[in-house]
Amino acid sequence: LDVVQITSLKPQIVAFDQDNHIRDRLSYSVDLDAHGRYSFSILHEANETLAIPALVYGA
Repeated sequence: LDVVQITSLKPQIVAFDQDNHIRDRLSYSVDLDAHGRYSFSILHEANETLAIPALVYGA
C-alpha cells in the first residue's frame, strides 16, 4: 500500500462485553506527522482520541 492508501483507511471496530452487548465503537486512524512519519490513533465514536496502551514485552 502507498501512503495515500494507508492514510485513507479508517477501519471501524466494535467491542463487545461478556454478554455480547456492544460496549464501544472505535476506529483506527493513520496520518503523517510534520516529519513525514506515520502517526497512529484510536478514536472513540465521538472522534475523541483514546490513549494507546504501551507494548508489553516478555509478558
